[in-house]
Amino acid sequence: MRKAGFLSEEAESWYAEADVLLQRVGAHHAQGLRTLGLTTIRLAQDRTAEIEPVMRAVYESVGAPVGVALALVLARLDRLDEAQAVGFPAEPVTDHLYGMELDFRSQLAVLQHDQETAAALVEHLLPLRHQLAEAAGAVYATRPLAHALADLYRLLDEQGSAAANYVLAERTALAWGSPHLAGSARRAAAELSAAHARRRTLAT
Repeated sequence: MRKAGFLSEEAESWYAEADVLLQRVGAHHAQGLRTLGLTTIRLAQDRTAEIEPVMRAVYESVGAPVGVALALVLARLDRLDEAQAVGFPAEPVTDHLYGMELDFRSQLAVLQHDQETAAALVEHLLPLRHQLAEAAGAVYATRPLAHALADLYRLLDEQGSAAANYVLAERTALAWGSPHLAGSARRAAAELSAAHARRRTLAT
């Protein structure tokens, strides 16, 4: 099994090659393809600061359609006021980026402790909870949508639903052949269990 770091490097190389090929045939969205690919990689690598200038430049050029991604980048850098000021559509857009957008919006809601948005996103995620957060036929992928759903349930203090969806997220990741994502779901489940145990101890 190849390590996650190697896979990220391989994916990054693929996006660069695709960028060149698309530009050769005149595809006007070539740079956008590479930018979105690199954004998913950098977020997964926790190298968020590296992608912030790129996402800001894209946002200044394109505007609201990429606002969720920029807001998430800023929130992950603990620049919550700046993230709050970024404009993007109030509702997720149901296009080929829908799954990824739901994941990004979910991460953002958790970072901003926004329970109202979290509750709304749960309704979007429930029908898709067995899927990977992907776009464009799995050209881009972040994590199982069940992981995003579990994080939202945890924010909403629905511990049982959160635990069940972390288990589902692990199964989904393994089905896609990603031990890295499966491990992330297991760690999140363990953190949830530990937090619940601490709360019970404090209550006694």
